[in-house]
Amino acid sequence: MKIGIKEFRERLSEIARGGEVVDITNHGRIIGTFTPRVRDADKMRAAAESIRRWQEDMKATGVDLEAELAALGLDPWGEPLDARA
Repeated sequence: MKIGIKEFRERLSEIARGGEVVDITNHGRIIGTFTPRVRDADKMRAAAESIRRWQEDMKATGVDLEAELAALGLDPWGEPLDARA
């Protein structure tokens, strides 16, 4: 779909909820493209389950993930430990 920049601004929340790629024009010339992120709930659940299984496997082999991250100077979320101050 192609729409003008003014219409894009006016309809942004509607367009963002949709799944269609939108070419944004200014006086008929394409100046940008909006590509909405499509989140697939099944893929997200599968990824979370895969991560959980990996964490369990690491724990079963004796790997302490939090200790390993701390040794690298990171908290459990991967953020630098010194940034917590």
